[in-house]
Amino acid sequence: MKNQLLIILLVLFSSLAYGKELLPDYMLESSEKDESLQENEAVFKFIFNGIWDDNKARTIEFSMNGKIYSKKMVNNTYVEIKARPGKHIFQFFYDSYHYEIFTDSLLIKTQYRDVYSIQFQNSEYPVEVEKPVIYIYPEVPTEVEVKMNIKGENAFMYPEYIDSWKFTAHPNGDLVFGDKSYNYLFWESTQYQRNISTETQVGFVVEGKNVVAFFEEKLTEAGLSSTEQADFITYWGSRLQVNALNFVRFEFNESCNQYAELAITPKPDNVYRIYMSWESIDSFINCKPQAIVPMNRKGFTVVEWGGQELTNHSL
Repeated sequence: MKNQLLIILLVLFSSLAYGKELLPDYMLESSEKDESLQENEAVFKFIFNGIWDDNKARTIEFSMNGKIYSKKMVNNTYVEIKARPGKHIFQFFYDSYHYEIFTDSLLIKTQYRDVYSIQFQNSEYPVEVEKPVIYIYPEVPTEVEVKMNIKGENAFMYPEYIDSWKFTAHPNGDLVFGDKSYNYLFWESTQYQRNISTETQVGFVVEGKNVVAFFEEKLTEAGLSSTEQADFITYWGSRLQVNALNFVRFEFNESCNQYAELAITPKPDNVYRIYMSWESIDSFINCKPQAIVPMNRKGFTVVEWGGQELTNHSL
């Protein structure tokens, strides 16, 4: 009982210290002797909680004392692992949507069955996809309808969106709704970012003092107009400029469908989408410079930019 209490307190302290969950990652539920087991034989039973998916045949990857195994879950909820009596260290991995679980040395006695609950936590966290704006440039005044499928919550859209946006688009970028004219369509929503550290292997480390020059260079390379660049930089520049260092990466075109899907009638000749993810970092990281995808502005062209500030989860 003392050992069980000690494990709970240690894991709770570890979870709070790292700003994670209040529930412990793992907890001893029971420890009972089983005379049917052989001498020098013991069994761990690990019951997995906190996994939310539709997988009907879950498999857990784990290491025991550094050796890696893979095992199908029984009833999609638990596995049993035979071990020699003594201390064993485990590491559990389900998928990239959940944090890995690391244990301390778990002591098990000969001919005992020890049951542990394992509490997985979702590695996704909410971020605000901010100010995606959509510019529309037909070659002649054109009646346009834009429909969006936003992949998030608490969406805000302007001008008012009822099933779609319907307006007259002009070659200079004016979007006329009745007696009102707008420079672009606006939307934003709360979405979920996965904690994938490998995403930081490609991108840019940008000093705050160099942010404006960096944006001017990369957005010119992408093909954004001076007006589009000014809108982008005046929104994001001051926020990155106050940080000593920033990590910046971009996503382009089809990749942006993870945030929202666009359906535009009549179909444009070119649709160019660029989204920026960024976060303040404490020190330089090694990363491969990202290739900037340029746009084609010939014909009926649609341009969209947006971004999201991450919070040091992905580094």
